[in-house]
Amino acid sequence: MPACTKKLILSCLTLLFVLLAAGCAPSAALSPAVPPADLANTAYTPVTIHNFDAAGNHLDYTYRHSPTRVAITHPGATELLLELGLEDRILATLAPYGPPLKRVAERYSKLTIMAAQFVPSQEEMLEMDPDMIIGWSHNFSESALSNVQFWQERNIATYIMPSSLSKTKPTLEDSVYSLVNDMGQIFGVRDKAAGLIKNYQDRVAYIEQRTSPIQHKKTVMVLQNQSNGQFSLYDSSYVINLMIKTAGGIPVADDIAFIVGAEKVLAYDPDYILYVSFSKNGTEDLSDEDATAQLKQLDELSSMRAIRENHIINMPFFTVNNGGIRTVDAIEKIARQLYPEHMQVPARPIR
Repeated sequence: MPACTKKLILSCLTLLFVLLAAGCAPSAALSPAVPPADLANTAYTPVTIHNFDAAGNHLDYTYRHSPTRVAITHPGATELLLELGLEDRILATLAPYGPPLKRVAERYSKLTIMAAQFVPSQEEMLEMDPDMIIGWSHNFSESALSNVQFWQERNIATYIMPSSLSKTKPTLEDSVYSLVNDMGQIFGVRDKAAGLIKNYQDRVAYIEQRTSPIQHKKTVMVLQNQSNGQFSLYDSSYVINLMIKTAGGIPVADDIAFIVGAEKVLAYDPDYILYVSFSKNGTEDLSDEDATAQLKQLDELSSMRAIRENHIINMPFFTVNNGGIRTVDAIEKIARQLYPEHMQVPARPIR
């Protein structure tokens, strides 16, 4: 089964569970997005951005004005735009997969939330009348919004989140930093974007400096409970495996994605389990203690060494699949838990 199909099914299964448990987020009527006065009076230099179609083929698009009616179907992009101070540009977005980061939560709560659970129909999107759509790669399939060419022919820009592509070896440069840089260019906030990237690069450099001399690296399995004895093991096309490597860990079972039974999980003996957690109410993340307790309740996995020794790294689903401003925070958390004796950076909560 193609990796992109596995990603789509894995994401939809998880999000369906979360949304059914939490209830659908309330939606608000769309209102016209009015360009800020300073934007309307500012000359815009056209910029060509290198992005992709749903199959991962490179596709250039030239922005001749800064978008002011942006529809977002990937909440990770919403958090990034809020971080860059671009809430006035967001026409509508999906509800976050769990609570948004605290520093952007209030502004996220004031955005128009789409009624669709995963992605609106093509007709609904056309009715919104956006001038840009940012989303997952699988959002731009014929069974969802249609391909990127459909929208670009209507002078509606498309931007696929790089982290959602089916890649074999994603890097921070092409999956995270490129996203931040592109948003900085598109929306004319280059200095803010460059500052974020520099902050991320400095922090990653410190982590790599502290962990690279370690001779015996810890192995890590990325595990998500899909209930009823079924589990997801994230493969190497997911950015979470890159995050583990950046933190000095060694991903195991990184050639497997999709849904597997307990016997497949038990075939591995990782030093640590990175547990992809989500709360049932969808309004707050599980604490590390609650996530550990949740994993320990799975009798079929109780014999695993990592579970017996409490070597469990709790990582909320929204953080694992964010592809944006949570990424380096998460790398720091992984490194601290794998190598506490080597990491002297103060604990930085993901909020």
